[in-house]
Amino acid sequence: MKRAGVLLALLALVFLAAACGEESTSGGGGTSVAVKLTEDGCDPVELDVAAGKTTFEVTNDGADAVTEFEVMDGDKVLGEAENVAPGLSGEVTIDLEPGDYTTYCPGGTTAERGKLTVTG
Repeated sequence: MKRAGVLLALLALVFLAAACGEESTSGGGGTSVAVKLTEDGCDPVELDVAAGKTTFEVTNDGADAVTEFEVMDGDKVLGEAENVAPGLSGEVTIDLEPGDYTTYCPGGTTAERGKLTVTG
């Protein structure tokens, strides 16, 4: 009886581990890019990424006036991380086509807008 309980516990652990593995890979590939919100705005100001699924991991580095990161195509917002208060982080994932885009961190003093280049 004790052995059956141990086997059931091990079996449950195997299923749990398998589920976690599927979850972490189910999003499939993609690129992660770290972005900081500073009093200046977006850091870095210039980004180069490959086309496809891109996750922007946004961290607020103590900027009270800057709490948002946007990726724009002209006047159109493609994705944004909002309400990223000082000390907090957020993320936004966008499937990007090759081209030039603008990053926008409203309220920044010198780096409110940046350049995002997506290559094929």
